Amino acid sequence: MAKATKEMCIYCFDILIDQFENKRNVCTPSSILNENENYPLFVTWDIKDERSGEYDLRGCIGCLSPLPLHKIGEYAITSSMRDRRFNPVEPNEIPNLRCSVSLLTDYEHNKKWNDWVVGTHGIIIDFLVQGKKYNATYLPQVAAEQEWNVKDTVLSLIRKSGYRGKVDQNILSNIELTRYQSSKEYCTYEDYVNQKNAAK
Repeated sequence: MAKATKEMCIYCFDILIDQFENKRNVCTPSSILNENENYPLFVTWDIKDERSGEYDLRGCIGCLSPLPLHKIGEYAITSSMRDRRFNPVEPNEIPNLRCSVSLLTDYEHNKKWNDWVVGTHGIIIDFLVQGKKYNATYLPQVAAEQEWNVKDTVLSLIRKSGYRGKVDQNILSNIELTRYQSSKEYCTYEDYVNQKNAAK
């Protein structure tokens, strides 16, 4: 089983910076090219608040279908430029960015809405209301970072799915939940620069 690595995050920074410099000379790390297994994956960008020093979400996009690991590069751009919740990343923001790569593993299907553990599992919910399908996911770290319990997380995820009606026990009991785990690695811009200098 592959694990997310700092090298993957450094590659994402390479891809993003090249997007602005347009040199088109980024080399895909051999560890990514040589990996034969496919994984659902997400690339997340956070940005540091210069006053508090805390990181806030700047963009996150991934795919729940298994993909070759070299697709990480495509999602580095998609998550930084095309997350509809945010404006595209600007070059001046790069020094304040942190990148994380998540590879999703250990899928367990057909669980009840509350059959998962905060801090351990990511979840996907699927449910049907009057013939309309709703679904959404949160990665494993989301609930813990937001300090949500199991029910708070599921209620938030129901809203994320686009459902705006009343949430009662009937809605909860009709949820088909898939839980999963992830291998995740981070890299700040400072980490990126240090790694590049060390490689010279």
